[in-house]
Amino acid sequence: MEPSYLDYIGLYSSGILFIFSLFFLRHIRNFLHFFVYGFIVNNIFNVLLKIFIKDARPDELQKAIETGIVNGSYIGFDKFGMPSCHSQNCGFYLSFITLTLNDPYITTLYASISIMTILQKYFYARNSILQLIIGLLLGIWLGYLTHVISTQYIVGNIDIKDDEYAPI
Repeated sequence: MEPSYLDYIGLYSSGILFIFSLFFLRHIRNFLHFFVYGFIVNNIFNVLLKIFIKDARPDELQKAIETGIVNGSYIGFDKFGMPSCHSQNCGFYLSFITLTLNDPYITTLYASISIMTILQKYFYARNSILQLIIGLLLGIWLGYLTHVISTQYIVGNIDIKDDEYAPI
């Protein structure tokens, strides 16, 4: 079966959405910086969870890894599937960009690519449905957390001054 262009979008979604995000945030420097920091933390968190949980990928892929058919494609932590890195990145991008830009067209684009990614990873047996859902939820949570931290940092602490209640 020949892969379709939708399969390639699902396969390269992390890179595609990362580039799109850099483009959309190019004029909002503070959010851009927090996006990049959040992206790095998101990926480190994914690696640490994979090493800690050690949940194998689906049987078909695991057999291929063990017998050497996929020689060199998976190394170290990447042989584990929980949580799905692609799904977690999509969730991170989706939540951070949605909360930051508040644009329904961009949100629809990100949601569509995220769905294609999850379907591609599931249909090609790269991850189980549980690995994909957990990855997506973790990514959404980390994107939300990054957005909240960034807005707190950018806005700062706003305190009411005594003279704001003064008579006119």
